[in-house]
Amino acid sequence: MSTETLVRSTPTTRRRVGFVALALAATALAALPGGLLWPEPSGGGETYAYADIQPHRALWWGLLVALAANLIINVPAQALLTVLLVRARGAAWATVGGVMMWIGTALYAVGVGGWAAAYYFATAAGVDPSVIDRINDDFAHVFGVLMPGSLLVALGTVIQAVGLWRSGAVPRWIPILWLTIIATFIVPGNGVAGLVTAVPMTAASLGTAYYAYRAYRRTA
Repeated sequence: MSTETLVRSTPTTRRRVGFVALALAATALAALPGGLLWPEPSGGGETYAYADIQPHRALWWGLLVALAANLIINVPAQALLTVLLVRARGAAWATVGGVMMWIGTALYAVGVGGWAAAYYFATAAGVDPSVIDRINDDFAHVFGVLMPGSLLVALGTVIQAVGLWRSGAVPRWIPILWLTIIATFIVPGNGVAGLVTAVPMTAASLGTAYYAYRAYRRTA
C-alpha cells in the first residue's frame, strides 16, 4: 500500500499546511523537556503536598501554564493535519477522533490552568499550609474538567491512529507511535519516565507534520 498521498494544491494551501505542520513539530519538541521539569509528588498519586510545591511555586505555575498553552496549539494541529492526510479510507475515524481531540484539549487546558492557579495561591506566603490539603480533597473541582479532557484527547488520538492506519497515507510506524499515548496513563509523566513516554509521540508528531506537508504539493 502506498504511503504517499499527492494532492493538487495552490501555493497558498501549501503555505497554510506548512504553517500548521511547523506548529505541530515545534510544539512537540518544546514539550519534550516538560517531564524532566515536572516535580514528583512525595506521596505518590496525582496530588502534591505543600512541601512539594511551595519552594517551586513560580516554576510550577509557569510550567503548567506553558504546557497548557503548548497543548492548545499542538493537539488541534495534530488533529487537523491528520484529517487533511486521511481523505478517503479511514476519513470518518480521523474526523471523529479530531473532534474529540479539540473538545478534550479545551477541557484539559482549562483544568490545568485552574490546577496551577489553585496550587500557586495556596502556597503563597502567609497562607495556611492546610489549604492545599483541602484543595486536594476536592477532587471534583481540581480534576473534574482536567481528567475528562485528558481522556478525550487520548481516545481521539487512538481513533485517529486507526484512521491513519486504514488510509495508508503515512508509514505504519506513525500510527503505531501515536498509540503510545496509552502509556501516559500508566507511566508517571515526570522525570526520566516522562521523557521516555514523550519521545515516541514527538517522533509521531514530526512524522505526521512531514507527511502532511509533503502530501500537499502539486502533481506533475
